[in-house]
Amino acid sequence: MNLFKWLDNRLEETLMMIMLTVICCVMGISVIARYALNDALSWAEEISRYMFIWSSFISVSLCLKKRSSIKIDMLLTALGKPLQRVLLILGDLIMAVFFAYMLNGSISATVSIFETNQTSPALLLPMYLVYGSTVVGFALSMIRLAQRLYFLIKTPGAGYEEHISAGKEG
Repeated sequence: MNLFKWLDNRLEETLMMIMLTVICCVMGISVIARYALNDALSWAEEISRYMFIWSSFISVSLCLKKRSSIKIDMLLTALGKPLQRVLLILGDLIMAVFFAYMLNGSISATVSIFETNQTSPALLLPMYLVYGSTVVGFALSMIRLAQRLYFLIKTPGAGYEEHISAGKEG
């Protein structure tokens, strides 16, 4: 399996698995240190919070890839495939515009934080690394939306059922 195929199939899941494992390990160590050694680790809560922020933004693109976002599909299932396809394309285009807007704002915020050299209190971690989660999350989301739009456009007979099943395959 080549690198691009692996990245397409497993990037978000792998990153989230690593981050959630780090959160569990760090919080476990923190609990042991607090109750067994009577010593609180000042950095444990901070690193867990930042890993959670990163996993939250990456999960947006994972949900788009798996087509598991919250939606009310009653209208879509009642329509014929051509109208389903139009509504799916329209919805994805609206989301793409929203994510492009958010990506632009997140880049501006991250650059601004980078220029101020702000660091976190306990780890002294550059805060642009935390704010960078928004840039990565929105960029990955736009890539996943482009993939969904490509699928809908290249598959003329695709309706809602095919759209959902294509997300379960990937």
